[in-house]
Amino acid sequence: MSSLANIILFLALVTTSIMVAVMYVKLKKLDRYHAEYQQIFDRTGDALKGAQTAVMSFGAEGKETLAMLGARIEEAKAVAAQLETLKREAGRHNQPRSNSLNS
Repeated sequence: MSSLANIILFLALVTTSIMVAVMYVKLKKLDRYHAEYQQIFDRTGDALKGAQTAVMSFGAEGKETLAMLGARIEEAKAVAAQLETLKREAGRHNQPRSNSLNS
């Protein structure tokens, strides 16, 4: 009877040892996956920080470009107005004077 109990306990111990070994292998694999996921998340975080910096830089540069463009448009409007004024004045000076020619 004691020998039967020892055999059962030995089989239980062997089965438990095998299960522990299998679980150990699975935990090692899970640990490697966890390390890989951690690296991926770290890289993703760095990429998101870079994207955020780029967007902020783009926004600031866009505002600056827009301000410069607005200034150039105002300059162009002023030059166009000056040209229009000069054109009108040149038109007045170049009109034939009918009174002075007929006299």
